[in-house]
Amino acid sequence: MPLIDPLPKSLEEKLASVVALRDLAAAVSTDLDESGRFGQEWLVVTPTRLSVYASDGNGFVPRVELALNEITTATADGLVGGGALLATVDGKSVEVLRFSNAQQRKFGRIAKYINDVKHYEKALEKARRGEKDAAGKAVEAPTEHPRLEPDKEDPQRCPTCQLLLPEDSKVCPACMSKGKAIRRILAYLKPHQGQVVVIWIMMVAGVGLSLVPPYLTKPLTDVVLKPVDNPLPAVERYSMLGWLVLGWMSVQFIGQALGVWRGRMAVRLGQHLSHELREDVFRHLQSLSLKYFDKRQTGALIARVTRDTQSLEDVLVESIQMFFSNILLFFGIGAVLLWMNWRLTLLVFIPAPFVMILTKVFWPRIMNVWRRAWHLHSRLTATVSDSLSGVRVVRAFAKEDREVQRFDKHSIELRQANIVAEHMWVTFFPFLFFIVSLGNLTVWYFGGQRAIRGEMTLGTFFVFLGYLGTFYGPLQYMSRVTDFLSRSLASAERVFEVLDTKSDVKEAEKPMRIPRIEGRVEFKNVTFGYEPHKPVLKEINLNVAPGEMIGLVGQSGAGKSTTINLICRFYEVQEGEILIDGVNIRHLAQKELRSQIGVVLQEPFLFSGSIFENIAFARPEATREDIMAAAKAANAHDFILRKPDGYDTQVGERGQTLSGGERQRVSIARAILHNPRILILDEATASVDTDTEKQIQDAIARLVKGRTTFAIAHRLSTLRNATRLVVLKEGKVAEAGTHEELIEKKGEFYRLVQMQQDINRIIEIPG
Repeated sequence: MPLIDPLPKSLEEKLASVVALRDLAAAVSTDLDESGRFGQEWLVVTPTRLSVYASDGNGFVPRVELALNEITTATADGLVGGGALLATVDGKSVEVLRFSNAQQRKFGRIAKYINDVKHYEKALEKARRGEKDAAGKAVEAPTEHPRLEPDKEDPQRCPTCQLLLPEDSKVCPACMSKGKAIRRILAYLKPHQGQVVVIWIMMVAGVGLSLVPPYLTKPLTDVVLKPVDNPLPAVERYSMLGWLVLGWMSVQFIGQALGVWRGRMAVRLGQHLSHELREDVFRHLQSLSLKYFDKRQTGALIARVTRDTQSLEDVLVESIQMFFSNILLFFGIGAVLLWMNWRLTLLVFIPAPFVMILTKVFWPRIMNVWRRAWHLHSRLTATVSDSLSGVRVVRAFAKEDREVQRFDKHSIELRQANIVAEHMWVTFFPFLFFIVSLGNLTVWYFGGQRAIRGEMTLGTFFVFLGYLGTFYGPLQYMSRVTDFLSRSLASAERVFEVLDTKSDVKEAEKPMRIPRIEGRVEFKNVTFGYEPHKPVLKEINLNVAPGEMIGLVGQSGAGKSTTINLICRFYEVQEGEILIDGVNIRHLAQKELRSQIGVVLQEPFLFSGSIFENIAFARPEATREDIMAAAKAANAHDFILRKPDGYDTQVGERGQTLSGGERQRVSIARAILHNPRILILDEATASVDTDTEKQIQDAIARLVKGRTTFAIAHRLSTLRNATRLVVLKEGKVAEAGTHEELIEKKGEFYRLVQMQQDINRIIEIPG
């Protein structure tokens, strides 16, 4: 099955005249034009040619055409804000097309396919010529031509049907089982069966009682107000009127009392369910790897934890009750009407088939509308979250107007989507109501004729009309079941998408537990990339003894932070293995592994709360004396005591009320309290003044004693005390040794040191 996006009709016809569609290796769209602006072009690849089609307003015309045998290599290179598919032809680089970052993976696979075809052709040619490989064996001809299969792991496509997925969701609307989703929603009621049964008993009783008042109209009319046969004496009629009023009041009182009781139980049940749903989603989010969060906006995830779970709770507690109570009322009234006059009742059901057909047609349209509205709401939430989180940056660059414009853009899109949805409602349901009302008019006409002819008493006719008014209410509600089902299923698919996501970093079936890690760390041929086709680390080999301090050095993008992410097992290596104390970290319990690793980041994250609570985060059971001892070791105790509230000082969101150096020392105190066996320092002294750096360095010197330490520092001179320095370049270990050894070697490390010294000299020049 080739990699083919849904083709425009005009392009499909044009391609069919040039090549059989079954011979295509790929036909995919890009979202940028040749100038890098948003637009659409199509890349068409066959086993022999590569073409790019662009629209000229009248149709698609080829903009680029290359024979694969002309291409030496192909690459999908990242650029600012996107990327480009490049082909080397006659030693020159040719830009084939451009794409956004969201499509980097797709075009990376296409570039790999082109290169695989070239390797295939070379191997085939060598086999034809009878060449031998390095071992002296004859080169064998490859048996299969390379194929470009649909990417089962493409985050933008459904792995089953390969359709593009909606934005901010990994659930395919075409493949989602509506029945399965509803069953999963109802499964949340199972632990509360007792309460559900009581609520449903009261619901059935309430529906039964609601059938009584309309029927009391018959004796009220035929016996009390306008007797038909054998009229009762006036005294008895007055007495019967009193009993009818008392009966009506009693039924209404009991019905309302049951409604209040049922409502209070439903509210309590609903809040329990809402809590359980939120907890399940949030707990599962905590178990997912960082890769999941790397590709999702925080605002969208917040919406799933809050808004979508609330929507499901509304469905479970309110909508389902209303749905089934209306079904009971519908069939209850229908049974009474059939008992009273079956011929007249049949006229009532005339509109029902039309209502069902219209609802069936309307269902898929409204589902798509609500799904789009949710995605736009999610995007708007993410925009607000980003802007408010970065409010200092916005103010610093005076970009308030730009942020308002960005917000307005997404808000207008949401407004338009909601207008479309509401227009559908206000257009469809009045039309539906008109169709339903036709049944009412037929009863008026034919029932009125029977009453005039004396074939039906006036009381029976009034009862019939009373029930009829109530009868169409449930019918209208059930016709609008599309509304709550479409909204609830849209929310359900997003909640279940989170709950069904499997972590890329999986716990071993029988994880090993090491009560105390000694600190030996070994990398064996480790290769890793955040995108599989773009490795960041390549065949890394490194052996670290317990207690060693390893300085990781290299230019930005060399793989330093990636290395420490892998030690913490935030991501899973694609090739090779990482051993701690001789055990593959895949076999260790994740919580136990991370409980013995401490991390101090360049930008320490502090939670809203007090300084005391932030230090205690590492070990909540720690005593106040333990926390103060950790703060003293981190050179934080003195500045904390100078605060008006001392350790109870509120740090604000992300610790914004503290200076950068203060936040860093609180972070170090947290790491000291954690007492890790492996310590990771990621630019721990960056962006602070000299005095603060001295205090932080003193605190770090105490912290690293007796621990295996991995340190990244932008000031290379701060790594002089490291046992060894490991220099990374383009994802590989370029060199390793002590500070002095690497300076003498005059290799990559020496070049970096010289570069930094030159920069420092430039900064020191007075001007």
